[in-house]
Parts: sequence; C-alpha cells; structure tokens
Amino acid sequence: MKLLSMILLLGLDCRCQVNSKLQLPNASHWKMDHTKWLTGGLVFIAGASKGFNETLQFHWPRFQHKFPRANAWWFNPKQSWKNKYKNRDSSQGPSFFLSKSVLIMCTDQYHLNNFINRGAWVTAIVLKIGEGKKSFKQYLFDFLYYSICHQLGFSITYYPFIKPLGK
Repeated sequence: MKLLSMILLLGLDCRCQVNSKLQLPNASHWKMDHTKWLTGGLVFIAGASKGFNETLQFHWPRFQHKFPRANAWWFNPKQSWKNKYKNRDSSQGPSFFLSKSVLIMCTDQYHLNNFINRGAWVTAIVLKIGEGKKSFKQYLFDFLYYSICHQLGFSITYYPFIKPLGK
C-alpha cells in the first residue's frame, strides 16, 4: 500500500508546476518529458536490480520460501559464484571463454543483476549528458526525481523479502 501511494504521489508531483516564487529569472520549468520518463525508467530498473541482489545476498531463505522452485545454483550467491568454473570447481579453470570476466553475467543471477544495474545507470547518464547545461535548481529536482525512481525500484524487489518467514 505504501508503494502504491508513493507511485501515485510521484505521478501527481510530476504534473504539478513549480511555485512561481521559487523560479529563477528566465529559467525554464522542471517538467516531465520523454527523456525523463526514459531515464527515470532506467534508474528504476537499476534500483530494482540492486534490490534483487540485496534480497538474494542477505535474505536467501525468504526468497527461497517465496519461490521454492528457484534454482539455487543460479539464484543463491553462496552457491552460484561457482558457476564461472568448469564443473563448479575453481581448480578446473573457467567454465567457458570469458566466464570469469566480460561474460560473467551469463553465470548467475547476482552477476546478471550487476550487469543490468550498471547498464541502466550508464545509459541513463549518457542520455542526461546530452541535455545540456541547466540551472542548479533543475539539477536538484533531477536528483530528487531519480532518487525516488531508484528507491521505488529497490523497494519493489527488496522489502517484500525482509519480513520474517511464515508471515
């Protein structure tokens, strides 16, 4: 319920105009446009992948309880880190070409989430760089907007798993 209300408030807040008393002279309004929707979505995905990793890393029993058929060799970081090695044995070398470096995201969910997180952040940053210089106030609004987007993504994939088992 809290998450739904946060999403609704975010949507309403994005449609509201900034109070004219707070405007800088000749400064344009902070407003939602297609770039903010796209970059906000990317930051949301980055937050969701971070929350998913935190869930797997620190709340594996709760995740496994909710998803009993989840393959621990892929999802449980305490086991899945061995997937980068041939026959899951570090003395036998890499499981496949570049499995310990560039293609590590193909070995387990933890590394795939890291890849998604970094890819989403880098893409969002590159898109934002192309917007040009803005007023300091607009940077503050961007900071708040992207913080909310990231936290919403994180919340969806993390908070459902921090309750004690059986509740």
